[in-house]
Amino acid sequence: MPVESPTQPSPATSGTGGVSVSLQEVVKTYGSNTVLKGVTLELAPGELVCLLGPSGCGKTTALRCLAGLEEVSGGAVLIGGEDVSSVPVNKRDIGMVFQAYSLFPHLTVAKNVAFGLERRKVAKTERGTRVAEALAVVGLEGFEERYPHELSGGQQQRVALARALVTRPKALLLDEPLSALDAKVRVRLREQIRAIVTELGITTVFVTHDQEEALAISDRVAVMNGGRIEQLGTPEELYRSPATPFVADFVGLSNRMPGVVHEEGVLVHGVMLPVGSTDDAVPGEEVLAFVRPENVRLGRSDDARPGLAGSVVSSGFLGSLRRTVVRLDSDGLELAVQHAAEDVFEAGEPVRVTLAPEPTALQKV
Repeated sequence: MPVESPTQPSPATSGTGGVSVSLQEVVKTYGSNTVLKGVTLELAPGELVCLLGPSGCGKTTALRCLAGLEEVSGGAVLIGGEDVSSVPVNKRDIGMVFQAYSLFPHLTVAKNVAFGLERRKVAKTERGTRVAEALAVVGLEGFEERYPHELSGGQQQRVALARALVTRPKALLLDEPLSALDAKVRVRLREQIRAIVTELGITTVFVTHDQEEALAISDRVAVMNGGRIEQLGTPEELYRSPATPFVADFVGLSNRMPGVVHEEGVLVHGVMLPVGSTDDAVPGEEVLAFVRPENVRLGRSDDARPGLAGSVVSSGFLGSLRRTVVRLDSDGLELAVQHAAEDVFEAGEPVRVTLAPEPTALQKV
């Protein structure tokens, strides 16, 4: 069954308003292991921020500290300007959606969604109204009497989302909510989540290790590494102007090219590139520059424009574009190049590449 588009939230449901959410110098230790090392993160009301990073970077721990599932070892957690660091999870008025749907298999969709309202002793008549509204928001009208085993993975996850929204929480926390779904459903559902939280104006923290997911859904992204936030910015800022080598390497694909630092930038294979991050490099120092594949231009060997000579190692069709790997004649360095899908290059074909003057991050060698 195809994934339906969610309907517009009803007036009662769309009354949910976002509040400010923040971590202030939060530290979390387990014995001698410090997992969060002074994490500070401020979310404006209604903002959607992704915590992005590899396994073990601390992103899920940060989310659990926000939720109250973990007690902070230092710092403070604020929701709506109120310090909730010592407030238990059931008193924080937040909604959570996990990777595992965690639906009750013996309850219908309607009863799964109503569970939190029952715990809050909401009147039966109002429960029915709010359950219907929440299911309409996620596009599951008519599914009230089905059981979880009768639903697809995407539908089950939308039930979990409805259950989190039905209590009208101050903030919504999502921990890898789409990673168990297949690729097409994952893309459709992330678009629906974005549309829903934007319409409701609910402040949302979304944890993921999937960079494409983070860039597609977020107002801002916090890239985490080793218990710290390496960079916080819009998807465009992170991709185009990475602040550290880790961000440049983790967010998107980059070619690592040797260069020499100058006052005006970094000289890479005879081309002066602007610098987004110097990593404290000084003029004359040898570094590695991170150059995006789309910032490498690829042409035929008889192209009259200046460029670096090389030969094609491989070329792969990726739908809307093609990625070609070129080995430079000068030093054998292999570069990934993204270009139009209709431009086909064969393995072994001589080519020329040029570098676009776009900002690059640097790493000391």
